[in-house]
Amino acid sequence: MSRDAQETRAPEAPAQPAPEVGRTEAAARLGLGGAAGARRRGSLMRRSLATGDWVTLVATLCIVTAASRQTEIGTLFWAVMFSPVWVVVLKLHGLYDNDHRRIRHSTLDELSPLVSAAALGTLALDGLLALSPVGPLPAASAIAVGVGALIGSFASRAALRFLWHRLAGAAVGIVVGPPSAVAIVARRVATHPETRLHLVGYLAPLSDSAPAPAPEGQPRLGSVADIAAVAHATQAERVIVTEQEMSEPATERLIEECKAAGLALTFLPQHYGLLGPGIELNRLAELPVLDFRFSDPPRSTVALKRAMDLAIGGALLVLCAPVIGLIALWILLDSGRPVLFRQRRCGKDGVLFTMVKFRTMVQGAEEQLGELVDLEKLDEPAFKIADDPRVTRAGRTLRRYSLDELPQFWNVVRGDMSLVGPRPEEEAVVALYDERQRLRLGVQPGMTGPMQVYGRGDLTFEERLAIERDYMDNISVAGDLAILLRTPAAIFRGEGAH
Repeated sequence: MSRDAQETRAPEAPAQPAPEVGRTEAAARLGLGGAAGARRRGSLMRRSLATGDWVTLVATLCIVTAASRQTEIGTLFWAVMFSPVWVVVLKLHGLYDNDHRRIRHSTLDELSPLVSAAALGTLALDGLLALSPVGPLPAASAIAVGVGALIGSFASRAALRFLWHRLAGAAVGIVVGPPSAVAIVARRVATHPETRLHLVGYLAPLSDSAPAPAPEGQPRLGSVADIAAVAHATQAERVIVTEQEMSEPATERLIEECKAAGLALTFLPQHYGLLGPGIELNRLAELPVLDFRFSDPPRSTVALKRAMDLAIGGALLVLCAPVIGLIALWILLDSGRPVLFRQRRCGKDGVLFTMVKFRTMVQGAEEQLGELVDLEKLDEPAFKIADDPRVTRAGRTLRRYSLDELPQFWNVVRGDMSLVGPRPEEEAVVALYDERQRLRLGVQPGMTGPMQVYGRGDLTFEERLAIERDYMDNISVAGDLAILLRTPAAIFRGEGAH
C-alpha cells in the first residue's frame, strides 16, 4: 500500500488518547479534557472569577467600614445586599467571557476594562445605596471601595487563573495547514506561554507530491477530513487553521465540524503579514470590513508615557540605589574597575546617546568582538553570543537576571530611553538595517519591551521586528504597564537570556 493511500485512512495514532499530555491528573479526574471538558472548564472559570470578584468587593467593604468612622454597619449591610450589581457591571464589560474564547488571554489584558468596570461599579453601588434608608457612602469611603476593589479584583483574578491553570493544565490543540505554517504557529505558541496550549500535531491536505518535512515536535495526524476522529483521539479542545488554500465551501465544512464537535476555532488570515495590529474589525451591514489606522500616538499618550517614565523610573532608581551599590562593589571585587560600561546606542530616529549599564565583560571586550562575530556576514542585523567567553563570573549572574540594566533607570529619567520600547542597538548594527527595519527606530528605546517578555534572545530578528511593530502600532499606557508587569516573570524564567 502506498504512503498516500495509508494517509487517507482515519488515523489510528495516537493509539492511546492523550488526555494526560499537557493536562494534570486532577483535570482528568474532573473530566476537563476534550471538547465537552472545555465547556465545563469555561463554565467553572467564569463562576470562579465572578465569585472572586464578589468576595473581593465584600472584603473591601468590610475593611473600609472598619477603617472609617463615617461608614456605619447599616451601610455595610445594604452595600452587601446590593453587591451583585458589581458582578453585573463586570459582566457587561465582558470580563468573564474571554478565557475560553481567545487563544491567549491574561489578567493583564483586562487592565483597562477592569478600571472602567470598577469606576462604573462603584457609581452603580453608591447610586443604589442613595435609594436605600442609609444613603450613599461618604466620598472618601466610596473612593476607597472603588480603588480597593479594583486592586483586589486584579490580584484575585491573577491568583485564580494561576491556580486554575496549575489545576487544569494546558489545553490540547491541533493545527490545520501546511508544515511551514504549522512551524510558525508552533513557534508563536512556544514563545507566548500565556496561550497555555499544548500542540499535539497537525492536519494537512493530501498531496501527490512528496510531503514536506514535518515541523519539529508536530507529527502529522491525518488529513483535514479526519478532524473529528483526531480531536476525539487526542482530547483536543482548540483547532488553529492556517490553511491558505482552502476553498470557501471547505472552510464552511470545517467550521461546521468544529461547531458540532464543540471545538474552539482560531483562524490565521491568509495575509497575516499585512494585517498589523493597528486594525479594527467592523461591519458594514452583513459585510465584515477591516479598518486600518495610520497615525502617530496621540500627544496625550506620549505625555502620559513620559510622566510614567519619570514617576516609576525615578522611584525605582531611588529604591534600587542600595542594590546598585552592592552590585558595584561585587563587580569591583570580581574584576576591578570600571564598574560601569558606557556605549553609544541609537535612540529614537537614530539619534545617538550614551547608554550606561554595569560592566559584565572583561576589559577590552569590544576590541575582541571581531574575533567572535563578523558583522558584515550576519544573515540579519542582530546577534547574540551564547556562552560568550568575554563575560565575567559576576556578569553571568547579572545578565541572567538583567541586573546589569539597572543603571539605565538614569537614561530613562534623562529622557534618552523609556521604560518600555524596543531595545536600543549599537550604531554598527543599525547601519545594517534596511528601510523596513529602521521602522523600529520610530519610538524611544526601552529598558524592557515586547522582545523581553516574549522570547528575549531566542527570537530571530524578524520575530523581534514583528512583535515590536505590534507594540509601536498600539502604544498605550495600559500596554506599557502590562509589559512592565510581565517583565519580572520573564526575567526569572530566564528563557533566552544571554
